[in-house]
Amino acid sequence: MFLFAAALRFNGRQSSQRKENYMEENINCAKNNVRKRYATLIIDPPWDIDQRGRFGAINHYDLMSLEKIKAMPIKDLVSDNSHCWLWVTNNTMRYGFDILESWGFTPRSVFTWIKFRMGLGNYLRNCTEHVLLGTRGKAPVLCKNQINYGVFTVQDHSHKPEEFHKIVERVSPGPYLELFARRRQPGWDVWGNEIDSDIVIPGYPVPKYSAKALGEEA
Repeated sequence: MFLFAAALRFNGRQSSQRKENYMEENINCAKNNVRKRYATLIIDPPWDIDQRGRFGAINHYDLMSLEKIKAMPIKDLVSDNSHCWLWVTNNTMRYGFDILESWGFTPRSVFTWIKFRMGLGNYLRNCTEHVLLGTRGKAPVLCKNQINYGVFTVQDHSHKPEEFHKIVERVSPGPYLELFARRRQPGWDVWGNEIDSDIVIPGYPVPKYSAKALGEEA
């Protein structure tokens, strides 16, 4: 038990040092670049796959084709060393791996959200949702003790658990950006149709932009 506790303390110190070193690198990069680049993204696309039925996501928001998702200029938003966490359903997982690679990320692991309720499905009833973790370059993994599943409360349609952001912050370095966001999280920039977006993505306009995106922030 003593050795286990000592190992945890050692890993914690290493994680903290890696995070400090990486944040310093990002600050230095920001000083030399006009456009901010992010070290970690969460992306929750409005997949246009099996979502047009009576209970599909089309009843809640506009959908986006695979080609449109893949064409997003993600490489222009991230640093050379970065992480991407891509939300997928059971039906879109196979496409998620291809899209991650098209954005320049190497798929590394899968995190699963377990939902204790009866879900929809044409063959098996889906009670899980997944996030694909991809890496680019040499972005550090800040915590190597994170397990690959979580049991979180199911809320309104497509509402992702707030606890997940804390998991990402524990594993991945900042600065942080969430795409297709629906609500703000402390310490994160956001972009999407349902929120005042902090960045402008050419070819992908959204209804409203924040003062940060418009260059009006004090």
